Amino acid sequence: MRLIYSVVAALTLAVFVGGCNTEPKKIPCNDVDVPKRFEREIYVLKSSTLTSESEAKFKAARRLYQGVDFSFARDTKTLVDIFGTANAHKGRTEDSDIIIFQYNWQKEYIRFAFMGSGTVITSSEVTMGVVK
Repeated sequence: MRLIYSVVAALTLAVFVGGCNTEPKKIPCNDVDVPKRFEREIYVLKSSTLTSESEAKFKAARRLYQGVDFSFARDTKTLVDIFGTANAHKGRTEDSDIIIFQYNWQKEYIRFAFMGSGTVITSSEVTMGVVK
């Protein structure tokens, strides 16, 4: 009987110390389910009739921000498949190319930034915040 109490106490302590992760798991951006699961959002982001400051594009970008892990992006084809090219802003630092997709609505923004060389993505940074 003591063994059962010890096991229950250990499990309770493990849950208490470790906590429960209630945040839904994001799926990798290069996962084959992304185009199906986020079909509507991708359609909206690729729309050339909406601006990057539209509410519809901001909401679509927010859903991707919440559900997709862009740290898995390895090539620009993935970016084109998800975002299209209409809202892409390209730049260059001294050591890498940068592609930024930024969506604004009222005083909020979501920015997807990808760094790399040519068509290869080496890192990403996804941020959401309030314009000051």
